[in-house]
Amino acid sequence: MLGRIKLWLAAAGAFVLALGAAYWRGRSAEAAAAERERLEGYVETRKRMDEVDTGDDPGVLRDWLKDRANR
Repeated sequence: MLGRIKLWLAAAGAFVLALGAAYWRGRSAEAAAAERERLEGYVETRKRMDEVDTGDDPGVLRDWLKDRANR
């Protein structure tokens, strides 16, 4: 009788442990996906920043910033 109870408790413990592991893995995958999305956004922003050719004239740069602010 005591052996059977131990067996049921071990099975229940293993089940709870498996659920916890699945939950933890899902949270980890979600965090990795969010980080990947954030980095992809950074890459796109960086590409747009590098494509802007304003030269070295401070007046042109100032006008570009004003136009950008008004959008």
